[in-house]
Amino acid sequence: MRAWMHRALQRWAPTSHQKMAVRDDQRIVFDLSAAVGYPLVVKVSPWRSPTPLSWVSETNHEPLAWGEFLAPAGIGWQALMSTQGEALTRGMPAEVTTLVNAVPFLGMELAQLTGRHPAALDLAVYSPLLLVLLTEKAIEHQWSEPYLLSLLSKKQSELCGYAGLSSTQATAKLLRRCALTPMIGREFIALKRALMDPRTTSLLRHHPAPYAQQLIFLGNYQGERWPGLLALIDEALNSTNRVHDRTWLTSMLEDTHRLDAANLSRLRRVTSLAELQVLHDRRIARFNARNDAQSEVQADMLEKRYGPFPNAPLPNQEGICALTSWSSLLLEGKRMQHCVGSYHTLVAQGSIAIYHMSHPEHLTVAISPLGDKWVLSQAQGKRNAMPSEQALQAVMRWLGGQ
Repeated sequence: MRAWMHRALQRWAPTSHQKMAVRDDQRIVFDLSAAVGYPLVVKVSPWRSPTPLSWVSETNHEPLAWGEFLAPAGIGWQALMSTQGEALTRGMPAEVTTLVNAVPFLGMELAQLTGRHPAALDLAVYSPLLLVLLTEKAIEHQWSEPYLLSLLSKKQSELCGYAGLSSTQATAKLLRRCALTPMIGREFIALKRALMDPRTTSLLRHHPAPYAQQLIFLGNYQGERWPGLLALIDEALNSTNRVHDRTWLTSMLEDTHRLDAANLSRLRRVTSLAELQVLHDRRIARFNARNDAQSEVQADMLEKRYGPFPNAPLPNQEGICALTSWSSLLLEGKRMQHCVGSYHTLVAQGSIAIYHMSHPEHLTVAISPLGDKWVLSQAQGKRNAMPSEQALQAVMRWLGGQ
């Protein structure tokens, strides 16, 4: 019964059918009866209470479940905030508010912990990312409240080890300096991956003010590291130009790395997006010129290496046509001034299929298999330009017709 109730609470979202929350012995009462189809309320204690953000669920005034330490109520933090956020968080320190809003998937747990224990509140102020990492580890390993409290008395460098990182002053300093910004669960996984990569933590010592989205990018990008990469990431993440976003940067880095793998010293000298564009375009021009000069020879070599060009997985439609030969793959790279011609191994493996869109604009469209469907992998214009919203919608409509 309790497990089913929690699943129902997880699906709950504020609707016009939800009854207004009312006060009951300090607690905020959420009536979920209309959402679950039987009498059910969840009572949540506000920040200014003896047990902040503790909760109990009841049906017909009989308790079903409850929790007060690292125990989510099953109602998402954002749902709580959008309905009774002011009442629940009144008096909450600004540092805690910033923390729980940055990682709402751990919002209830962090609010319970910082509201009950001064040591946790101190860590939320001085090293919020370290507290998030410890809280997640405590949930994963089901640490008891006394055990977690005993850890919070240790030095931050020691706490880094309990959080799964290197137990060093350098790691503790990096976490203290890292500013949190709102993220979702899968981004937090990428952030942790970055912190566990010695190449990344070493690189971030060059940055005066590391921040969460920077770590997330580095957790998702596994290519070359050099100090100038941080300048590229900062420029892309803070750009008002929608063309130069993180997706564009990842594509440009991967293409340049692949085409210049024998001499990465050129890439390591890049410190701006403009410099990256120039280097990328030069390598692409050289790659495509070599293929153009020996197009038939190159196509024959690909035929001998991989066999016939794979059949297109999806039918053409007006304005979207499949590439059908190795020579057409090489030609696509030349006319669009990017390196799709270097994707021959992925095409041969069936990992991607390449199409050309001619309307409403010229794009190279790469799709990849996911289950029994094909989904969008990349859509790039000339020189890796990002597609317009209109063109992207046309691609999605085409894929939606499977």
